[in-house]
Amino acid sequence: AASRGEKASLASSTPAGGTANAAGARYGEFVLKDKNPEYVIVRAALDAEMLARLNAFLNRKRPQPAKMKNEGGNSDDERKARYDDRDSLVSWFTAQDECPWLQDRFAAIIKDVANVEWPLLKVSGNGELQCEYEETQYAVYGPGQHFKAWHQDAFAEGNDPEDARQFTIVAMLTPRSNYTGGAFQAKLEGPVKDKKVIRNLSLDAGDCLVFPAKQLCHRVSAVKTGTRRSLVFWAFDRNSCKYHTSGSGA
Repeated sequence: AASRGEKASLASSTPAGGTANAAGARYGEFVLKDKNPEYVIVRAALDAEMLARLNAFLNRKRPQPAKMKNEGGNSDDERKARYDDRDSLVSWFTAQDECPWLQDRFAAIIKDVANVEWPLLKVSGNGELQCEYEETQYAVYGPGQHFKAWHQDAFAEGNDPEDARQFTIVAMLTPRSNYTGGAFQAKLEGPVKDKKVIRNLSLDAGDCLVFPAKQLCHRVSAVKTGTRRSLVFWAFDRNSCKYHTSGSGA
């Protein structure tokens, strides 16, 4: 879903609102590269060995053109011509079954980083999070491709299945020097009340961006050269979504 159309301006390298970036802060085994009230970036959460294993696994995938829902049209090509909101290739997989070590890694980031920074998920008596995990999205952006529609991954007052999402992890797979453009951009609270600032977030291969799914408005600018590859992983709580508590999914 697209954003509500907030006014925004391009931010400088200083974090929005003047918040210190807290680089080097440690959450268990994870070390932060950047910290903001609306997101954190975990530095090299996927190390070189993990990236190599992951690339070997993903090389077997055959990503297909991404789709956006609720926009009409009889084909994805018609949708792109009408809206020009997203142009990328995606593939979906169940990490728990197909790549369990990756599932464990992302689940640890949700538990040790996300839910510590924003305690949105309940914790059971044995210390485990009370949540579920969606299929993982593998996204590929080549030259000219983008996800330029401003959007959130879920809405607190939404009534769709995905509105149960509480946390998003975006894991970057491609070294930043291997492509130009393709910036992950976020609308953040700025120093002026009710005026958002746009900030390009710096992600290198292995970095994981973590944020509350119902809060951060974001997009991906067009890739100019090279290929940008990433994974998106969601933790969700059915009790946080009208669809599951009182709607058609109840």
